[in-house]
Amino acid sequence: MLRYLGLGERQLGDFPMPPHTRVNWEFLGVLRGKLAPVFDGAKDLSPVADTLWLFPPGFVHGWMGEARRTCEIVVIHFSAVPGALEQVVSEYGHLSTQLSASDKRLLLRLGRTLKPHYWHPVLVSEIHCERALMDLSLIVMRGVKESREPHQAGVSLSKVLDAENWLKRHLEGHPSIEEAAKAVGTSPSQLRRSFRKVRKIKPKQILNKIRFDKAMHLMAESDAKLERIAAESGFSNATNFCRAFKAFVGKSPTAWRREIYIQYKKPRDTDKTEYWQHGRRYREL
Repeated sequence: MLRYLGLGERQLGDFPMPPHTRVNWEFLGVLRGKLAPVFDGAKDLSPVADTLWLFPPGFVHGWMGEARRTCEIVVIHFSAVPGALEQVVSEYGHLSTQLSASDKRLLLRLGRTLKPHYWHPVLVSEIHCERALMDLSLIVMRGVKESREPHQAGVSLSKVLDAENWLKRHLEGHPSIEEAAKAVGTSPSQLRRSFRKVRKIKPKQILNKIRFDKAMHLMAESDAKLERIAAESGFSNATNFCRAFKAFVGKSPTAWRREIYIQYKKPRDTDKTEYWQHGRRYREL
C-alpha cells in the first residue's frame, strides 16, 4: 500500500535531511539537480543527478544536495514491495539506478497520478498504486544482474507463490506450513525446501512476515483495536501479538502506529519552518 508521496523542489543542500529510520520502503528519484543519501557516521557521498534509489524499512539514512541549489524529486513510500525485489535488497542493502529522460518523465507522471489517490483514495486507488509500484520496481531492478538471469526455481517458485497466497487468505485460522503444503498439493518437507530455495529463508519466517504485513496494513489504514488486529493477523491474543511485533520490528505496535502518523502527516501552516529545515518547499507541485 502507498504510505507517503512527495514531489517538487527541495533545498537539501542548504537544509539537508538528517539520517533517520523510515518505517516503509522508500523510492526516491532526483529529476533535476543533484542529490545523495547520507548515512549515519559514514563519509558523505557526492550528490549525483538522474538517479532512483530504493531503501528498505529500518535503514537509517538522510538526504543532501548541492549548496545554494534546488533539486526536484519524487519520493514514494510503500508498505511492501514484490518478493523478488525484497530478496535482492536483502543482499545489497539498498539499490540505485541511473534514470533516462523517459524514466524521469515516467516518475513525474507517476507522482502526479498518485497525488489525488494519496490524499483522497477511491475504489481504484489501490490499482493505481500497485501499477506505480511495479513500474518503480522494474526501473530499480534494471541494474541488478540477477534480474536478467533465468530463474532456476521452476516448480518451486510456483508452489511458494501458491502457498504464500493461501497463507494470506487464511491468517485468521492460524494456518500452519503443513496445512499450506496440503492446500497446494505438496508435502511439508518439499514446501520447506522450496521456501529455502526461492526465498532463502525458513517458511516460519515467511509466515511471520505475512502476519506482520497484514497487521501493519490494518494499523496504518484503520483505527482498529489491537485485539482485532491480532485476531485478523493470526495471533491468539493482543498480548502475544504485541510481544511478537516488538521482537520483529523493534518497537511496540502503538509506537509504530504513532510514528506512521508523525512521519507522514499532512503539513499544517505551523509546520512551515520544520519543512524548510528538511529542504522542502511548503508549496508542492
